[in-house]
Amino acid sequence: MPGGANLTKCHLLRLNVGFLLNKDVGYSRNFNFEESSLLIGDDLLISDLRGSARLSRTGQGIYIKGRLQGNIDLDCVRCLSDFKQILSAELDEHFDYPSARDSDPHLTISDDAILDLSPILREIFLLDVPIQPICRVECTGLCQVCGEIITEEHQSHPEEEIDPRLAVLKTLLS
Repeated sequence: MPGGANLTKCHLLRLNVGFLLNKDVGYSRNFNFEESSLLIGDDLLISDLRGSARLSRTGQGIYIKGRLQGNIDLDCVRCLSDFKQILSAELDEHFDYPSARDSDPHLTISDDAILDLSPILREIFLLDVPIQPICRVECTGLCQVCGEIITEEHQSHPEEEIDPRLAVLKTLLS
């Protein structure tokens, strides 16, 4: 599990909406999110989380629409260096009252009027992580001979001398 002195477990994403449930249908309120480091679930560490969401009371529950953005640390598949990838999450969900049957448990307001955004945000952020993360488009990767990152200053390596007994194989493979 990732750790850190200023790490916040996802309590920031558990919103008490009890006050909203007592308001008239159509009432809405904006929530802002800002956290330097947030652990969502047991395995997703988001840094520099920023965003906002608008929660609106409906006849069946609470509708939430918003956008959050944060960074995740990844390793480049080409050069193996660490880099920060920006992840975005668009929220456009309806959370039902606890009494609603056939509801997705992740999209239901708890009996104590807590709306937990962490499961759905975890899913959205994980879907935004690239399958093959690349630190930058121009990344040329590692040299296959020496293993160093290929830059403009990188020296090309002299071609290896081939054992004359295996030279026939090289012509077959070319």
